[in-house]
Amino acid sequence: MHFKYTHINLYKYFYDLVKQVPDGYITTYGELARALGDIRAARAVGYMLSINSDPDTIPCYKVVHTDRRVGKYALGVDEKEKRLRRDGIIISNGMIENFEGRLFSEFRTDYPLTRLQKEQKDIAALASFEDVPVADNYAAIDVSYEGRDGYGAIAIYDSGNYTVKTFYQRVDFPYIPGYLGYRETPFIEELSDGFDSTLIIDANGLLHPRKCGLATFAGIIMGKPTIGVAKSLLLGKPDENGYIIYNNEKLGYMINKHCIVSPGNMIGMESSIRKIKLLGKDKYPDILKKVHDETVNFRKRRLPS
Repeated sequence: MHFKYTHINLYKYFYDLVKQVPDGYITTYGELARALGDIRAARAVGYMLSINSDPDTIPCYKVVHTDRRVGKYALGVDEKEKRLRRDGIIISNGMIENFEGRLFSEFRTDYPLTRLQKEQKDIAALASFEDVPVADNYAAIDVSYEGRDGYGAIAIYDSGNYTVKTFYQRVDFPYIPGYLGYRETPFIEELSDGFDSTLIIDANGLLHPRKCGLATFAGIIMGKPTIGVAKSLLLGKPDENGYIIYNNEKLGYMINKHCIVSPGNMIGMESSIRKIKLLGKDKYPDILKKVHDETVNFRKRRLPS
């Protein structure tokens, strides 16, 4: 079963929010994250502000810290304070003195991240963790980034040989924990087109707050068998047998602290564990290392020297 998911340019949506802050007012990273629909987006808010290429049209100087600190600015702190003072904001020793009276939070928004959370739950409900017959070949996918530029690669293993394909794309969705599917699935769709066996993805699958990590998200979107393998444990705790428990459910397995397995779609937990143990000999699988190196080399080749 395939699922048509939401494609959103979150950068544009976010910059349009920043434009809503009236002259004479300031807002905070947290207020903007809440306007996007998830306070966990606060770090992404800071990142998107830092790469704002049009500071005269998109007034990111109006964004300050919740504790009243003026904070950083791409054109320098002195320029930020100059622009804020021009708007009537009182600053003393790097702190906003009239913070409460000038704080803007009445954004016109439909809280896109809240909507995407609901969509993730709908997608996760379609996941199957029953093994399906597949060929012996398999593939791994990874994506590396330089700013908003994404460099993806797939390494397909078949009968002792590797085939590598790469794909470049400018991304419309920043990194926000819990929403990786919206950032990287376009790469996976493009790279895995025509490949119908097991995909191993450098991310989580079932092991996710909404049971919709990238491996599950992409697996359902494409209707393909997927396994998630993450390099670190971001959610839950391992039990005495190595299974990762979250909300009293078994959602993944720790082969070691740098190799966390969780089924994505169309494959069971035990089959996922066996497959990754076999490929990595109880370590992080070589094919994932190989495909990561391919993305890094691809990025280096495309970047200006």
